[in-house]
Amino acid sequence: MNDKFRRAIESGQRCRQWIVDYASLIPGGSMFETKTKALTNLVNAIENRAGDLESATDEGLSATTFKISELDDLTDLLSKCRDAARAAEYDNPGTRDRYRFNLAMSQEQILAAGRSFATGGATDQALLEAYGAPANWPALITAACDDLEAALNAQNSAVGSRVAANADISTDLDDLRKLKSTIGHMVKLYAATNPGALAAWKSAAHVERPPKKKTPPTP
Repeated sequence: MNDKFRRAIESGQRCRQWIVDYASLIPGGSMFETKTKALTNLVNAIENRAGDLESATDEGLSATTFKISELDDLTDLLSKCRDAARAAEYDNPGTRDRYRFNLAMSQEQILAAGRSFATGGATDQALLEAYGAPANWPALITAACDDLEAALNAQNSAVGSRVAANADISTDLDDLRKLKSTIGHMVKLYAATNPGALAAWKSAAHVERPPKKKTPPTP
């Protein structure tokens, strides 16, 4: 969660507490009561969404770690098979070209290369094994590709969840801002003779601005 969201939520939480602390100023059945209840419910909902966002963030970090591990496993297998194909090239021209791969490829390209290697194993399994490729390498590569694909899907899902949670919180915080503005005007009317309540609301409703980053002096 970014700092802007966090500060806005903290302001909402302070306003919710103000409603509890100064409940005696809120007439039952009034529009003031309706709006303050709406704010309380909204802040509760935002806290739940914030929890969802943190969960999605943690899920994304876990998925990324898993993906890196699976990617390493696949690239290790591909490297060994590629080297075996290069070793076989002089005795079996064209073998090297069928098993091309490098670490500069994108994740999607590496996955595609893995599928291609595994398909080639239908005819070249024994050949590459004779030149040093791991035993049963086509099946090993297929399993590694499946694991990487699952990890990529998990990461994409986590990213989607995080984007959705951010969008939901952004919408809720906009609604919170409007509610605070409406309630703020009503506080001036219902707490007109209570300076402490007025000051407390003003402090609660204020959203602190993040500190400005200092620009280093030009040498």
